[in-house]
Amino acid sequence: MLFTLRKCALQFESYFCKRLIFYSTTLNTESKNVQYEPSIQRIEEEHILRAEDNLILRKEGRKSLKVAILGLPNAGKSTLVNQLIHRTVCPTSSKVHTTTHKAEAIYSENDTQIVFMDTPGLTTNHEMKKYKLAESFRKDLETSIAQADVVGILQDVTNVYTRHMIHNFIIDYLKNKKEDTSVILILNKVDKLKKKFVLLELTRLLTSNKDFPTFADVFMVSALNGDGIDDLRNYLLDSAKENDWHYEQTDFIDQPIKKIIEETVRASALDFLPQDVPYCIQIELEHLDVGQDGSIKTVVNMKCNKPRFLKFLLGNKGKALKAVSQSAEQRLQNAFRTRVVVLLSVIKI
Repeated sequence: MLFTLRKCALQFESYFCKRLIFYSTTLNTESKNVQYEPSIQRIEEEHILRAEDNLILRKEGRKSLKVAILGLPNAGKSTLVNQLIHRTVCPTSSKVHTTTHKAEAIYSENDTQIVFMDTPGLTTNHEMKKYKLAESFRKDLETSIAQADVVGILQDVTNVYTRHMIHNFIIDYLKNKKEDTSVILILNKVDKLKKKFVLLELTRLLTSNKDFPTFADVFMVSALNGDGIDDLRNYLLDSAKENDWHYEQTDFIDQPIKKIIEETVRASALDFLPQDVPYCIQIELEHLDVGQDGSIKTVVNMKCNKPRFLKFLLGNKGKALKAVSQSAEQRLQNAFRTRVVVLLSVIKI
């Protein structure tokens, strides 16, 4: 059973009285990258909120596959998943720890369904404390690997300090995988390498070391521009085995719409706000409205208790807020395939 956007839209009578300032931006309806689907019925059919957590959809001849993507922070895991399912549903940014919890993104094609388990970047205890990460940050990784049919190890080939080795974190976590789970190596950001022979040397180093996992296959991709993504997706489709589906054909993520919007705004804040500012701001959806034409209008609070951060957010005629708002709108319209307006409200706490 799927909930519609209307049923999950949050109604708050007092949301105007709390706002200090908010900015909205107008979407470019002629964008070449987004095909709008303004029908509310279409959104209701495609939306992903589910009443039963363990729903199994039985139908003879169906195939499925669960894939866990692992890697160090900023390796490009969420960007890769977004490319694989053709939607920007997993939060991405240029800063570390954009993904803070496990999410399942769903790609269905013909009789095959692939569930991509987007996981937080592997991290140390020091970073857990520094970025105030929940313990679920680590548990989600263990759960994903234990459930996976395929584990993809994502290596950032532009990181000269880590690209030549499989980190001990990853090797330790792989102990949780099922015996028949295959492991593949995915070399990411290959478009940024000027000397392509480096890829061959990295492949040799990573596949010949007896202390590293045995890889069933190796892929070279650019999650940012899509190079090599089709080959990887086709490989996974071919690897699927006859099995029940856990999601409907029209589902594309297991997260509630509230969480999708909040995480998208947070990711945009990480991109456009400097240093540790976005890590100290609480993001909270206050109001959500779905119009008759299927368009979405939402109010999101940005709560902050540090005066210098408030000054930055509200200064320069709200330029920083406008940039965050525009970025969030573009990502959400790609995810929901409809027009989106994001209003940001800054609140002192």
